[in-house]
Order: sequence, then C-alpha cells, then structure tokens
Amino acid sequence: MGQTVMEQSDSGGVAALKGFTYQNLAAAYYVLCMLRDKSLISVRCEVVDDIDLVYDNRIEYVQVKTTDGDSKWCIKDFAEATTKTVPPTGRQRVNQTISQEDSILHKSIQCDKDKLPGFFRMLTPREVTDSLRYLKVPLSDRSEKIQEREPLLKRLTAAVNRHRKKLPPFSSPNGNDTEYWLDHAEWTVIPNREHLELLCTKLILQSAHQKGIYLSANEDPERILASLLKNVTDKGATSRVLKTIANKSYHRKDFIPWFNAEIEHYANLSSSHVKVYATSRAELKAILSSFFHDKEMYELVGDKSCTGLHGHYHQRKYSYNIIAKNLHQWLPEVLLLPGEIADNTPENLTRKFSTFTKRYSKNADFINNLVSKALLHSTIRTEYKSQPIAAVLHIDDAQKTCFDNVHIVLEDHTPDKLIMGFSELIGNDIEESLAEIVTNFDDLIESEAFSSQKEKILSAKDDSYLLEHDIDEILAPNKSLDDSLDRLRFVFFIGYESNHLKCNKKEMEDTYLEELEGEVIHQFKALIDQLILKNDFCEDLHIEVYLYPIPSLASLISAVQKQGESLWTLT
Repeated sequence: MGQTVMEQSDSGGVAALKGFTYQNLAAAYYVLCMLRDKSLISVRCEVVDDIDLVYDNRIEYVQVKTTDGDSKWCIKDFAEATTKTVPPTGRQRVNQTISQEDSILHKSIQCDKDKLPGFFRMLTPREVTDSLRYLKVPLSDRSEKIQEREPLLKRLTAAVNRHRKKLPPFSSPNGNDTEYWLDHAEWTVIPNREHLELLCTKLILQSAHQKGIYLSANEDPERILASLLKNVTDKGATSRVLKTIANKSYHRKDFIPWFNAEIEHYANLSSSHVKVYATSRAELKAILSSFFHDKEMYELVGDKSCTGLHGHYHQRKYSYNIIAKNLHQWLPEVLLLPGEIADNTPENLTRKFSTFTKRYSKNADFINNLVSKALLHSTIRTEYKSQPIAAVLHIDDAQKTCFDNVHIVLEDHTPDKLIMGFSELIGNDIEESLAEIVTNFDDLIESEAFSSQKEKILSAKDDSYLLEHDIDEILAPNKSLDDSLDRLRFVFFIGYESNHLKCNKKEMEDTYLEELEGEVIHQFKALIDQLILKNDFCEDLHIEVYLYPIPSLASLISAVQKQGESLWTLT
C-alpha cells in the first residue's frame, strides 16, 4: 500500500467537530462494520476525507454532509464549484470567471491519491433528487439501471468542468476523472442521528449474539456505543498537523479485542449470558501445561509446530488424581451433544445425567481412547477458544471416525479455520506406534476418504448451538484438500511413557526437563519426517504436534477410572 498523505490543515471537520455528532455516529457505525467484514482493515477519521474505510484491496472515501435545509440534493448543489473573477491576461479584454474546484464532487474526486483503488461514498441525512438517484443503486446492481448512467455522467462532467476554460478534464491525483468516480461511488441516505444510533446498537447486539453473548437490549449496547464514540471522537479531533495517520485510525486488530472485552464485561454483569461452549479464558481450564514450544524446526510451505505438555508433581508425587479430576470436568463436552449441554431445564437434568452416565459406562472399556480424546479436546479448546463439533467426539461403535477431535477456530481478521485432530496414548513401543499413526493419517487424507470425512463433519455439526462461522465453504463437496490448505490444521496429540519421568520426583535427575525437551524434539522430528517420507504432500500441510510424556499411563488410566466410579453410577 502506498503512503497516504494526510491533509495538513485543521480547518473543516477538525475545528468544528462538536457540530458533527452525526459524523461521529457514522464513523462509529463503520468501525462496527469491521465485526462483520474481515476485509475492512481500519477506519480513519479526518485523514483524507471525513471517514476513510481502508480495505485489504481498496480505500473507500466517505464524505458526510449534514448541512441544514429541507431540499433534496441536486446536481448543482453537489457538483458545481464556486467561482472567482480574475483580470484579463494576454489578449483577453474582459474579466475571466474561473472555477475554484471546491464543490463536494471536486473534493471527493481529489481524495483518490493512494496506490489502492479509490471508491467513494456520500452519506447524508437529506434525500437526493431523481437526477442523482442512480448513485443510490449499489455498485453490484448498477447493470439493472444502466440507462440512467449516461445522462448523469454528462451532467456531472459538465458541472465539474464548468468555468475551467481550456484546461484538461478535472481528474484526481491518480488521473481518474468524473466517469471513474461515477463507477466507483454510492450515495447513502440515513435520515438522522437517531437512525444511525439504532444501526450501531443493532450491530452491537447482533455481533454479541453471534459470539454467544446476550446483552441487555435496554442498556448495554448504548454503553458500548458511548465508549466507542469517545474513542472515535478523540481520533477525529486529533490535529492533522501535530499527529500522524496512525493516531487518527482505528485498526481492526485494536478494535476487535476491545469489543470482545466490552461485551464480556457487560455479559458478566448480566444473568442472561448464554454460551454453549465457553470462550472466556477464565472458564477454560487447561489440564496440562506447556514446558516446550517450537515452530521453527522446519522451513516448509506448511507450518510445523511442536509443543511439549506435562502434568505437575505435588509433594514429589505425580498428580494423577488432579489430572483425572480436571479431565472429568471436560467429559460433558466430550460425551454430550450441544443441545444436551444447553438444555438445563430441571425436568431434563435427570435425563441428561442418565445420558452422560450411560455413555461413560459404554466407554469405560475404551477408557484409553476416551482419555486421549478428552486431553486433546481440552488442549485445543484452551489453546484456541475453539468451538468443537461434538457429534464426532464421543466414541460411537456403529460409526467410528478417524478424526476424534474436530474444532472450528474463529478468527477475528481472517477466514475461520478447521482443526482435525488425532490422539493416541502409547505404551513402550513408540517407534512402531508412530509408524502406524503415519499410515492411518496417509490413508485418511486420500481423496475419497477425506471427502467422506468432510461430509460427516458437515452433517454432524449443529450450527444452532455454535457461534457464527464460515467453515461450510471448505467442507463443500466440490472443495478439495488442496483448495483449503491455509484453513486446515491437522493436530496430533500423543501421550507416551518416558524414562525421564518417575511417579516419585525423588527418583528423577535434576536435568529431567532438559532431557524431556530433547526427547520431545526427537519424537516430533520422527513423526514429521515419516509423514513427509510417506507422502511429500505433507510438506504443505499445517501440522501441530502435542507430545505428552508421562511416568505411567496405567496409573493415569486407573486414576481416571476411580474418579469416574466416585462421581457416576455406572450401569
């Protein structure tokens, strides 16, 4: 992107900002539009035009006009410049009338000076006459009204170039003329500031709802909007002379976290905060903690990251019971469908408990699988605040799936991603087990098998209980693995017994963490190298590996079983 030059004057909007409450609300509205449009990168206040909307592939210059009057906007008011009289020069005998090129349209065209393509928008509370109504038609629908284009172009071109004598047609610093402006401009009419305020609060409520948060419609949106307006007003009032463009811009990477914190704050004050899958860091409790992380060991097209996880010792004893207790807190998410989690009516609590215990009992014989799935589930949820597709998580003897964890990762600034996870608890022969994991994975990403898995995921997810996402497009039958590489993450969770860990910490070397790091790196490289050797397409895949060394898998399984027996009546 080229470096935009900010106007070096404090006249106009900056000097008289207190009179632009409509404009401030308009700026707040466009900032809120970042919540639904990931391509909107930042909103600039009083930098080039009244409001500049910086997208990833264009800039839209918004001119806000709130002048008094009841009449509709016409071509004369909009496009004709004021004039000045100058004495004759050369062979001229009479005074000359010269355009000052200061009409609203002149100023809008002059905004087009960035390397990114320029688009334009007029925002007014007053309506337009029939002569300008073509501008109210969205650019995408102009073909239906094409007969209105030519008459308007002729009149605008004539108005813009009136009293410019023998000068070339008026154009922007980028060399674009009135015709370019007409084909890249829209006119929006929002009748008053109250209407703008309603649009803003509606966006706030909708965006919060899409994140699973239900605000109090009577108070919370107005409070959030008031805070946003203060930020927007401060940026607009900042001097062009003394400050930079950055000081007068609201970037989405600043706004989105701010907005999320605001709605979380007000939701926590209200009893109507409803979420199926928690996204608050305070509610997501990790079972294991990280002691090693590296994502720079391979320089390939696809990211390859390695994370070492471990449990802790309490009074020198490995904390199997603590891990088991924390793991059981995650089992409802693993074993219950989202509708079952959401249904907390008293008459259904007994049925929910029965459903949970029945599924737990059914899986007690496969406790190793259940433990590995739950550990991976909790790891992904706490790392990414993800939304799990729960129907694929619990063990189903009738229709087993090779993907034992499937999660949607909601992204604030880019398209959402899909995590497809695999988990294993390995005893002594880790080399043989890694080879089997590699073979199973290679079989799974084979074209027909992968398409079948995508269909299962698409049919299994229940969007009525998930936060809004955009992953359906990558699950479409006509989308191949190659089409979606940047939006897919393949995650491996491998728990294994390590000789460097003992159930009693007194029996371990002081350097055990260093030894564990070396061991984790070795196992990670062994897995990645085998995957690539088996299928070099794996070089392009984004792969994350979580390795969990443990003193004794049998002790962990026993602790989980005892915890279950103490909590649930198994039938």
